[in-house]
Amino acid sequence: MRVRWKLLEVLGAVLTLFATLAILSVCPYFLLFAYGPCALSSSEGQTGFVVATAGAVLMLAGEIGRRKKTSLKPPILESE
Repeated sequence: MRVRWKLLEVLGAVLTLFATLAILSVCPYFLLFAYGPCALSSSEGQTGFVVATAGAVLMLAGEIGRRKKTSLKPPILESE
């Protein structure tokens, strides 16, 4: 089975976006003051934080996998 790294990155970005929206419903100033007074101890905040972390991990895994992918073209050898 071939993993499509671009789709993994898109999935991670979508998860991160929706998780940020979930966090903003509990903590409206999260983007401006990440360490300000927030209620991340609520179930919505915790779920948003976990999903955002999972999305970020998927985005990083996709980026690393895409960069480590072997090229399909053979190297060009210089002939003398």
